[in-house]
Amino acid sequence: MHYLRLSVLCALAVIMRPLDSAATPFTPNWNDMHTKHRWNTIPGKWESIGQPPDGTTIDLRIALKPHREHALTDAIYEVSNPKHPKYGAYLSKEQVAKLVAPHPYTLNLVEAWLGHHGVPTSNVSTSHGGNWLTVTGMPVSKANGLLGASYQLYRYAGTNETILRTVGYALPAALHVHVQTVAPTTYFGSPLTLRKRLRGHRGRAAAALSARDDIVTPAILRSIYNSVTYQPAATEQNMIGVAGFLGEYVGDDDLEGFMRLYRSDANDATFLVIDINDSGYDPNKPGDEANLNMQYTQGIAWPTPHVFYSIGGVPGNFPPDSFTPASNDEPYLQWLDAMMRFEDVPQTITTSYGGEEQIFPPDYAKSLCELFKQLGARGVSILFASGDEGVGDGDCKKNDGSGVVQFQPVFPATCPWVTSVGGTMEYPEVAVPLSSGGFSNVFARPVYQADAVLGFFQQLGNQYSGLYNASSRGFPDVSAQAFGFVIILNDDVEIMEGTSCSTPVVAGLISLLNDYQLSKNRPVLGFLNPWLYGIASQGFNDITSGSNPGCNTDGFSAVPGWDPVTGLGTPDFQRLLDRLPIPIPVPTN
Repeated sequence: MHYLRLSVLCALAVIMRPLDSAATPFTPNWNDMHTKHRWNTIPGKWESIGQPPDGTTIDLRIALKPHREHALTDAIYEVSNPKHPKYGAYLSKEQVAKLVAPHPYTLNLVEAWLGHHGVPTSNVSTSHGGNWLTVTGMPVSKANGLLGASYQLYRYAGTNETILRTVGYALPAALHVHVQTVAPTTYFGSPLTLRKRLRGHRGRAAAALSARDDIVTPAILRSIYNSVTYQPAATEQNMIGVAGFLGEYVGDDDLEGFMRLYRSDANDATFLVIDINDSGYDPNKPGDEANLNMQYTQGIAWPTPHVFYSIGGVPGNFPPDSFTPASNDEPYLQWLDAMMRFEDVPQTITTSYGGEEQIFPPDYAKSLCELFKQLGARGVSILFASGDEGVGDGDCKKNDGSGVVQFQPVFPATCPWVTSVGGTMEYPEVAVPLSSGGFSNVFARPVYQADAVLGFFQQLGNQYSGLYNASSRGFPDVSAQAFGFVIILNDDVEIMEGTSCSTPVVAGLISLLNDYQLSKNRPVLGFLNPWLYGIASQGFNDITSGSNPGCNTDGFSAVPGWDPVTGLGTPDFQRLLDRLPIPIPVPTN
């Protein structure tokens, strides 16, 4: 087993241009501060452990609103709608940057604000066409004044995980229409892996396990989803990416052993490692989540080339004498920041991490979602696990102190610009109870799923009225098996469950569909959802049994058509092949 390693640090190999120094036409009242976001209480199980040491610095990232508010949305729908003449004409990194660029006045105004607070221009840079601004090495005391904040060290109860955060921050009134969000500020969470380990078995039992009828292997999945006979033909053009967080690494020997047992025709399954934000990648310390994702994307899509994004930024001990910038604990943002800068990215990316939507400040979640939209406009299919807690875990009380009970959707699965994957089990398939699904409390319902969601509401009636947002983005979009997955970890066998099992399976099948498109000189599928809810909707096995209980309820039920448990259903590869989009010929003069 061999792998290549490419180290990519967020501060390296990126040309950032300084802010323009043009003056603003008037001087706003920088002391007229209005709250941008504030929690009523310290979120979740975090607890304050006091002020950071004197001299501690922080790197701030500021998301600026684009000059043309709807330009990127219009563009992604054009290139992702199979009925549009521009379908498949995906944008370059530079074209996307132009669409999301802020107005020059916005940059000048923000520069004046930073200058008012004595921030050196040498510490300020922009990227992504000016859409994001980075301020490096800012003393925390100065950040408090800049943002009307009170940064403190917070520790997650019962652990040694500490982060530097503020429970609230503000901006001058003049900036609210120009700035989307500032990070790190009030986002206290870190990505959680959306999987559960059931039980362990010694490695020598693997062959015996394969004969059991309550476990899942690549051979079973390829049979259920009808992809056994397909042979990839465009492996020099196609690639699939796996995102890994929380110090999870892929074991080379484990992958080799897994493929030998469960995909014996795959004689050399390898992958490229891209290290983002100094993750400390170590293949000798494999994790079950990373192994699960890589083993099943390889098991479905081999010999399609794979890349593993090993992403640093796991909250950890904040040394009491450290003055190191504390910006490296925003893993999603660190990863997306790097992805935006790469010229070439995989056509399909699978991610099995997320958290309750309510732990994400709304403006922060929207800013991350906009970055996923940028990738989609460039022709990338991004898949996220829907979650493993049904409609919600525990008592499902809102975290605003109101005591109101509400179903708890999962982000980034609720972002309208990703494809969310729920879970099934058994055969014939039924919904697996853990499959998270429901409706966002942040994102409006996208046009591509309007009819499908309304069809579900006609069957639901008034059940659970008030427990969910009936006008918002519904999730998941699709589903696949999510129970009883065999993996190899440290040469032993583990059995896994969760939507992080189903997500790499769907990603592998999408990658095979992209392979077919490339072999026919057609564009890849890119942002999937307009196609999925359109001509591809009949290429799925409709799941009509099971539910996703949670929040002391029975949850939603799987019904004919789309539902917030299994989405459109599970994929039938051959039927989807027959429904692949063919670009409309554009007349030439």
